[in-house]
Amino acid sequence: MKLERITDTADAVFNSLYSLYEASFPEKERRSREMLTRLMSEEKRMSFCAIVDNAGKVLGLLCYWDLGGFNYLEHLAVFPEMRGHGIGHELLDLVHAELDCLTVLEAEPADLDEIAARRIGFYERNGFHVADKDYIQPPYNKGGESFPLWILADRPVPAEDMKTVKDTLVREIYVSRYE
Repeated sequence: MKLERITDTADAVFNSLYSLYEASFPEKERRSREMLTRLMSEEKRMSFCAIVDNAGKVLGLLCYWDLGGFNYLEHLAVFPEMRGHGIGHELLDLVHAELDCLTVLEAEPADLDEIAARRIGFYERNGFHVADKDYIQPPYNKGGESFPLWILADRPVPAEDMKTVKDTLVREIYVSRYE
């Protein structure tokens, strides 16, 4: 398995991955196509990648940011027909091997519903732990809504560092930065 960074939004692979992105994340949890396209061409810290198996088959997508002192996994999705085959586990092993500093992600609180609880369990089985339950994700899009999420990390994060992580996410990732 490998990650192939997508930079051409006219490419058929991008179109397939964008369809997966729209199907996998509610509107409030994703960027507009126009904003994503702009970021892919202008924002060098963001990588929108195809997850590709050794035979060259595209399995899903990973969008992540290199924010200096840590990496932020923004979106991870596997095509429905490929789910349940260990791809997410293998991908997170690859992430741990290739991204050698603190890695964080956001997820819906486990007490929201059964799917959210299973998602948290998946990340915990793959080396992440709940690092902060007191986080409000700002909106992705102008006029959008904020909502509570948990931050998970792949290693312990002291409280003062967690404040920096949260401040960086709010400042560098969300709508106020890219309007």
